Amino acid sequence: MSKRHMARWDARAAVAANARRELPRLVATYFARVRALLADHPPPAKLHAIRLETKRLRYTLELFRPCYGPGLDTRLAALRHIQQLLGEVNDCSTTERYIGQAIEPSPLRVRISKFLTARCAAQAQVFHAAWTSGFDAPGRELWWTRYLTRHARTPARFSHSASSRGA
Repeated sequence: MSKRHMARWDARAAVAANARRELPRLVATYFARVRALLADHPPPAKLHAIRLETKRLRYTLELFRPCYGPGLDTRLAALRHIQQLLGEVNDCSTTERYIGQAIEPSPLRVRISKFLTARCAAQAQVFHAAWTSGFDAPGRELWWTRYLTRHARTPARFSHSASSRGA
């Protein structure tokens, strides 16, 4: 898997300048990491790593909401959707592991396990379809990175002029 992006924040630059420089790189790294994980055709239980990557990206981008307009909210909604789909896969996978440990071997446990295995696989397919036909469709990474590069604005409360006046 590719390395995680380490932001290089320039304390002398405005928030928007840092966001324009670092957030597109962060998103590009996210796409590369998820694509690399998916290229190995992981079983549903291994998709949790993608969920964590998605959560980290979403939470980081949410910190920069004041710098962007409604276009960021649209992108955050897409991340939330991917995170939700991955959460459903993880819930099935986690429950399946728990059932295997908590319930004595029995025909009922076998039926429950088969049901959860099938549900987990089905939810993983829903995620894969959403990822390939929507979230990572051709041009979508560019849609993200162009927006993050072009639309960052430093809110008044973060500008150098406000901080230099003691505000």
